[in-house]
Amino acid sequence: MRKLLCLLGMVCLASLSAAAQGNSRVDLFAGYSYVHTGPGIAVSSFNANGGDGSIALNAANWAGIVAEVGGIHATKIGLTDVDATAYTFQAGPKIMLFHGGRLSPFAQVLAGVVRTDPSFNQTTKTHYTFALSPGVGLDWNATRHFGIRLGQLDYLLTRIPTSTNQVNWNNFRYSAGVLVRF
Repeated sequence: MRKLLCLLGMVCLASLSAAAQGNSRVDLFAGYSYVHTGPGIAVSSFNANGGDGSIALNAANWAGIVAEVGGIHATKIGLTDVDATAYTFQAGPKIMLFHGGRLSPFAQVLAGVVRTDPSFNQTTKTHYTFALSPGVGLDWNATRHFGIRLGQLDYLLTRIPTSTNQVNWNNFRYSAGVLVRF
């Protein structure tokens, strides 16, 4: 009986090890971003295009930590032609469901800073202010090491300075792109 229990224990441990091999420890993402911006000032909403990249360190099959860098560019704010760029630098936790399956939904909350150039916030210097982006997404895992981010939807809150104070900008961000897993 004791030998049978030891054998069952070893089989269980081996199956846990085999199951863990199907999940990646590091996910790299690079893709396109579309941002619809709703400023909290007398500027009408506008759209911006850009990209973002992230690295996720997966501590478990269901949880990890993400570091993300994104950038967007706008050529028109309201009726004004501009050459405006903003960058986000954020990090935070990520929760994953079915990480080893064909489709992997996830949720994450990232916080950090947004860097705006003078054209973006209509001031005379570059600013670094607060950014927060809770969101959800869906990855399609084509192979063990390659996947496609079908979509990532984020509410991107940014604090943009004006000539008199800082104003919350409520933004919607959609991202899609490729994943490489290690």
